[in-house]
Amino acid sequence: MNEPMVHFAVERLSSLLVPPSKPLGCPPDWGSVAESWNVAFPGDYRDFLAVYGAGSIDDYMEIATVLDSSLGFEQGPTVSGLTEVARSLHLENSDWPYPVWPEAGGLICWGVTVDYAVLYWDTANSDPDRWSVVVRDREGEFTRFDFGMAEFVLRMLGPSGERPLSSPRLYGAPKSRFLNRDDEKRIKAAGGDPWEYLEELFEANEEDEYDEDEGLLIVYYSDGGKEEIPGGTPPERHG
Repeated sequence: MNEPMVHFAVERLSSLLVPPSKPLGCPPDWGSVAESWNVAFPGDYRDFLAVYGAGSIDDYMEIATVLDSSLGFEQGPTVSGLTEVARSLHLENSDWPYPVWPEAGGLICWGVTVDYAVLYWDTANSDPDRWSVVVRDREGEFTRFDFGMAEFVLRMLGPSGERPLSSPRLYGAPKSRFLNRDDEKRIKAAGGDPWEYLEELFEANEEDEYDEDEGLLIVYYSDGGKEEIPGGTPPERHG
């Protein structure tokens, strides 16, 4: 019997971003999840949770799970919790260009970043595998990307100038790491800092230059490489 194929973006991610030894937050029964939400979830997201589970990339981008505290999950943001926040914001702001679940075709939130970008699915298409990603930034502006969640994450690990969101806080492959709450607890229990490698990367960028006229952060890496990040943050704001 042939093994089911893993979504191409998740398969590619697994070669760029080391998965945890034990994913957290992957539902044992997606049929029950679809029944409780009255909607199925995209195959790439299901594959992502099977391989990675819920957790953080570079202590910057959090991927949420469809499990919640009622199902015994209390180790990070959840899709239901984040979507509830979006629903409240939508009610307070009549200028939102999208409805929010459970309205027909409404947004469902699958992740957040530390600089207040919120990551949604646009569920207007009846086929979940065709759901686009919609990002609401900290200023409240919405941007739509015509690809799915796993491809969004994959592109965030690519060259900074080609990422859906630009942030010098996410380092991309092969520097980025994925950690879940169990990883963090285990490393802290051993006396370590789970995100210590980020400090080393920040230090490697101490000689960064910021071009005010062009709005470019010029990053010099420890291996001698150089990268120009459009809209980057001046080095004194790092961390």
